[in-house]
This record gives sequence, structure tokens and C-alpha cells, in this order.
Amino acid sequence: MDMILLPTRAAAAAPRAHDSLKLRPDEVLLRAGEPGRCWRIRRGTLRVERVTDDALTLIQLAGPGDGVGFEAWQAEPSACTVTAVTAAEVEPWGDDEPARVLAALAHQQQRQAVDMAGLRSGPARQRVARLLGLLARGRGEPLERRALPQLKDLAAIVDSAPETVCRELRRLLPSVPVRRARRPRARALAGGVA
Repeated sequence: MDMILLPTRAAAAAPRAHDSLKLRPDEVLLRAGEPGRCWRIRRGTLRVERVTDDALTLIQLAGPGDGVGFEAWQAEPSACTVTAVTAAEVEPWGDDEPARVLAALAHQQQRQAVDMAGLRSGPARQRVARLLGLLARGRGEPLERRALPQLKDLAAIVDSAPETVCRELRRLLPSVPVRRARRPRARALAGGVA
């Protein structure tokens, strides 16, 4: 008889199989080294990062239908930190037939490898366009500029400078103004300049 194992601590606090969890952008679903559970993404995009040299390194973007946290099935802590890139909704995963879940995982890994190669190679315009396509797929609705992650996050995903990503967004989404982060205003010196 095949069994799917869940860590005891995580299983006690885990939502019931029919519950879903909504995440805001930048909200962490799983932390590397901590117990967790396996989740399937209903909508949105999540970044999967490994800890390398005391920093997080992006290894995958996960979207609708993908799973994260497979280590939980073997009662191991999460190997990656998983954070929402966009607003997302996830559901517990693990009640399915194991062979079907493993087939879905194999397909997911192949597709994500191709996606990441496309996000990290080629001209900046292509990389940004691919990222916009992945984010649109993850939303399940038309892509709007205000729903995009911060410019610095987009730049990190496509391994480019924020200025380059800003320029390409203007070309790819010309009808939508690009919002920049506010810069602190210089304070006037009391007494003026001599």
C-alpha cells in the first residue's frame, strides 16, 4: 500500500484538504529549513528560491496547476523558500493518487526548466515579454500594470537592470504608465545657501 507521509508538526496545523489559502504579493508560503506541506497553485505566480551563500537564488517560477513543498511527503523540511510574486491562491495537495501526482510533478519540472531558461537568456525585451506571459497565465485574467510586482523584483527574475525592465515595459505595455518608486525629496537647508 502506497502512503504519502506528512510531517507530524505540519500535519497538525495544516488546513483540511478542501481549504485554500490566499497570498498577497511578497507573502511567504514556505521557508527553507522549516516544516511545511505540499501545495498546488490555483492562481497566481510564486517564486521558488534556494538558499545559497546566505542569499536566496531564484530557481523556478510556479503557476496554476504546479505544486510546491514536495519534501513534506517525506517528512522533510522545505528545501526552498516559496514566496508569492503576484496575488495567489493555493490548496493543499496530497490526497490524489501518487502515480498521477508524480506524473504531474515530472511535467512541471520540465516546463519550469524551459521557462527559466527563457527568462534568463536572450535579449531583454524577449525575457520581459516571457515573464509578462507567465504572470498573465498565473492571474487567470488580463494583465494590468498595477498588478505587476515591483520593478526591482521583475528585474531580479529576468536578471536585468531595473532601468532596462522599465524601458521594455514601456515598449511592451505602451498604454499603461510605469510607476516608479518615490524618491525622498531633498530637504531645504535652513538659512539658505551662501
